[in-house]
Amino acid sequence: MKSIMSWDKLSDEVRKRRRELGLTQPDIQRRGGPGVATLRAIENNQPSRPSLRMRRALEDALEWESGSVDAILAGGSPTLKESKDDSDITSQPKAEAEAQDRFSLAKQVVALKITFAQHAAGVSQEARDALLEQITRSAREAEQTIVKVMPWLDDAERGEAIELLVALRAPL
Repeated sequence: MKSIMSWDKLSDEVRKRRRELGLTQPDIQRRGGPGVATLRAIENNQPSRPSLRMRRALEDALEWESGSVDAILAGGSPTLKESKDDSDITSQPKAEAEAQDRFSLAKQVVALKITFAQHAAGVSQEARDALLEQITRSAREAEQTIVKVMPWLDDAERGEAIELLVALRAPL
């Protein structure tokens, strides 16, 4: 017998968790979750077959452990992620702080590339090659992260993301 997915329970749990966090649907999108239209469809019990990527993005945005959406669809309950110590950002709303950190890895890699270019001449060839390999690997990871969240970015964030992609791909 084929199991029945609990779309109405998913709808209720997503809406309830979003409200517990004090977030709007656009806030969920800004946190890297699904777009407003997709989230609205989920919350209004209009079932679709969300991709694994979309389910994980929704879980991250709602601060649920990975696999929580699948657990809800199977009739279970979500598991909350353990809360991080946000004591250093208490003056800002959590969503704002996360938005500021969205591109921090990419910005660090770009800064590293600039510093490396300024000092490469004073470094041995072996060290230069090793550093260049590590910078290239880090740049690829940062690019992949940006590309993964690109569909959920607003216009301003998308512009910043594109500028960072250009800087990450620029030759040394």
